[in-house]
Amino acid sequence: MMSLIKYIGITMELTAGLILLLTLTAFVLWSALYGLFCWLQPHRSYEWNCRVVVSIHAVTVLSLSSTFGALYNPWPFTHPGGKSNIYEIVTMIVCLGFFLFDVCWCVWFFDEETKIMIVHHLVSIIGIFASLITGLSGTEVGTCIFLAELTNPMLQFRWFMRSSGVKDGWLYELNDFLFMMMFAVCRCGIGTFFLYRYTTHPRPKLFFKVGGLALYLVSMVFFGQILVFAYHKYRKMYQRWRYGDKTKIDGDKAR
Repeated sequence: MMSLIKYIGITMELTAGLILLLTLTAFVLWSALYGLFCWLQPHRSYEWNCRVVVSIHAVTVLSLSSTFGALYNPWPFTHPGGKSNIYEIVTMIVCLGFFLFDVCWCVWFFDEETKIMIVHHLVSIIGIFASLITGLSGTEVGTCIFLAELTNPMLQFRWFMRSSGVKDGWLYELNDFLFMMMFAVCRCGIGTFFLYRYTTHPRPKLFFKVGGLALYLVSMVFFGQILVFAYHKYRKMYQRWRYGDKTKIDGDKAR
C-alpha cells in the first residue's frame, strides 16, 4: 500500500482541484459509512452509529499518522514547516474528509455539548486545508492529528459503556483514569512543549503558528472540562471510601 501511495504521489500532480476532489471523496465515503451503520443498526441511535464511525476514523488516522510519522516524516520538534510528503497528504485528506462529515453531523444534531466540538473541528478543518493547499507543514499537522486522536478511542469506549448501562467497575474506572492521564500528557505536556518549539522556530508560516495556538486553546478548554469532571468524580469516590457511602459514582456525560 505504501508503494502505491508513493507511486501516486510521484505520477500525479496534486493540484488544488485534485486535493479538493479527494477531500470530497473522503467526505462522501465517511458519510456513506455512517449511512451504512444506520441501515445495519436501525435499533441504535444516530449518535451511537456516529460514534462507531468516529472510532473507526480514530483508529485509521492513528495508524496512518504513527506509521508514516515514524518511517517517512522528519522529526516535528526540530524540522517543522517543510514541504509535505505524499504520506502526510494522504493522512490529512482522510482526516479532513471525516471532520467535514462530523461537523455537518454536529450542526444537524446541534445541542449545548456540540458547541465546542464544532469550534474544534472548524479550527482543524482550516488548518488541514491550508496545509494541503500550500503543500507545507504536513509534518506538524500530522503530529497534531496523532496527539489529538490518541485519547479518542478511550472517550468513545466510555460512551459506549455508559450507553450500555455500564457506569462503574474496574474496566470503566481504568478507562476513565487512562483517558484523563493521556489527555493531560499528550495535550498539556507534549502539546505545550511542541507549541513552544513550533512558535519559536523560524521556518513555519505565521498562519500555521496562529492556527496551532488556536487549536491549543481549544484543547485547554477541553482540559478544563476534564478537570472539573475529575474533581467531582474523585471527590465522590473519596467520600464513598471515607464515609462508607455506597452510592455508585455516576460521572458527568462527556464526548
